[in-house]
Amino acid sequence: MAKPVAPRGLARERVLDAAVALFAEHGVHGTSLQMIADRVGVGKAAVYYQFPSKEGIALEVIRPCIEDVERVIKIADGLPDPQQRRVVAVSGLVEMVVRHRRLAVVFYGDPAIDALMTSDPYFKAVNDRLRELMEGPDRSDVDRIGFSVFCSGVGRAAADPELADIDDADLHRALLELFGRILTPAVQPSQP
Repeated sequence: MAKPVAPRGLARERVLDAAVALFAEHGVHGTSLQMIADRVGVGKAAVYYQFPSKEGIALEVIRPCIEDVERVIKIADGLPDPQQRRVVAVSGLVEMVVRHRRLAVVFYGDPAIDALMTSDPYFKAVNDRLRELMEGPDRSDVDRIGFSVFCSGVGRAAADPELADIDDADLHRALLELFGRILTPAVQPSQP
């Protein structure tokens, strides 16, 4: 008699859940397919059946976040004013990071995730458009630095174990307040 097999969707979720936990502990590069298989309790072939590679798993792990960002971009693109678009992009990104707080540990500071983001055309296009929205149409070096500080800070705050006791609503509110200050267009010094 054949052994019962879990539905493919459930098996994929088990692989993704194991991968998220291992990526958070060891990073993407430090996690092997064998480690994922061991965590799920299956052979490596069963993981390959679900995903073609570890990079494929990592892309699937971050896909919900990128899809959320894409929805925010569509909303922002519908607004007439660049500053309004920026506000919507900031708010949407903060909301996404807080909602996917568990994944922030995977996103924040892992060079493999950065490499995947730039190598996948869809993810790169979403990231590039988000950058354009947040830096503004006449981006200056201060705008570019502000975007970098914002993205690093949001990711770090969501992933910081010292802040794990702060509930999502309070984290969301604080991040919006703090980064509203950082991303405010630079005030030009008055000329004497």
